[in-house]
Order: sequence, then C-alpha cells, then structure tokens
Amino acid sequence: MLVQHFAALFSKTPQFRRHLFICSAIALILSVICVYGFDQKLALWLNEPAQKDVLWLPAREVTNVALSEWYFIISFAAWFITAWVTPRIASLKPYSVRLDFIRRWGLNFLVGLLVCGAMTHILKFTVGRQRPHKSPDFTADVFNHFTTHWHWHSFSSGHAQVIFTAAVFFSLLFPRFFWFFGLFAVASAATRVIIHDHFLSDVIAGAFVGYIGSLLALKLMQVKTKNGLFKV
Repeated sequence: MLVQHFAALFSKTPQFRRHLFICSAIALILSVICVYGFDQKLALWLNEPAQKDVLWLPAREVTNVALSEWYFIISFAAWFITAWVTPRIASLKPYSVRLDFIRRWGLNFLVGLLVCGAMTHILKFTVGRQRPHKSPDFTADVFNHFTTHWHWHSFSSGHAQVIFTAAVFFSLLFPRFFWFFGLFAVASAATRVIIHDHFLSDVIAGAFVGYIGSLLALKLMQVKTKNGLFKV
C-alpha cells in the first residue's frame, strides 16, 4: 500500500483490520511455500562458487545497514532535536509546522521500531528455526521452539524487519522517494540470504513484520496519543 493511502486506512477500523489480516495471510502463505519449496534450493545455489565468490563479500558489507542501532539513533535524534532544540531557535519559527511533523515522525518511528522489534523477538523465540549456516546442507525445516540461543533464531529476520520498518517511516517523511526506500529495503534484506544468516522465508516474514508492525505502531500513536502523523 502506498503511504499516501495510510490516512484513509487509519480512519476506518474494519478496513485497517482487513488489511492487516490480508498482509498476515500473504506472509504466512509465502513463508510456508518457501520453507518447503525454495529455501534450501536457493541457499545451496548461493553457496556455489560462481555465486558465492561474487556476492558474499559485498553482501557482508551491505548487510549492516539494517542494524537497528542506526535507526534508533535517527528516530531519537529527530524527536529530541525538534522537541527541545529547534523551538529555542527563533530563526526556525517559520518552519515550525514541518519541524513539528518531524518531531512526531521521530516519536512514531521510535515506537515503530520497538513494536516491530518485540514482534520479531516473539517470533524468533516461539518458532525456533535453525539458521542456514548451522546445517551443512542448509536444511530448511529444523526447529527448536522456545529457545533463546541465537543459532535457532532464524525466523523471522530482524535485519529485514528493521530495514522495512525504516522504509515505511522514511517514505512517510519523504513520500516522493517511496519506491527508492522500498527497493533499498529489498536489496538490503536480500543480503541476509546471500550470507546464509537467513532463509528466503525468514526475510519475507521479517519484511512483513516490519510493515505490519509499523502500521500497528502508527495506529496506536494516532488513536491513543496526540502525536499521530495523519489528519483523519
């Protein structure tokens, strides 16, 4: 869904719930299909020298762009600066409306990261899927539910969740670059598969968690606080 349509979506609760249900169903169906149809085959193909020698090193460098620390810093800084610093600078008063939007954006972004992160960790703990690189043949359907060990936290991808959460919120701040942020998120999330930290289904699920969790956070801020981003 285009970010320009979010305001209309949030104004109608039944429509909002239906959208979340459809997105969740699509994520579940795609993930199951990949687990039993594509995950292992893709991991094996990416491990062949022809692909690995070309893709692994660049992917290893790019993948850290999706670390959550960067986006917690950005969201907190955006909120803090526009809430406590810019109001004290007289020359910025003509830009007060835009700066207030950035203040609310930073706060919403911060809540979005927290909500999405909580969803991701609950999934990781509950599902307990083995990471690809822990199996010599990249077996895709090995699970150890309710464990805290990192080796069993493949589903869903936290990096994919973070970068898609960021894509949603940066698209709200810069709507003209919606497609750029989306494509950047896809490319960044793909590196998790290339370096065998995740299967394809983990990344798909993480992307949907980032999107769905962002919507839930935006809805929460819209309904329960005075810091919503939309006029509905």
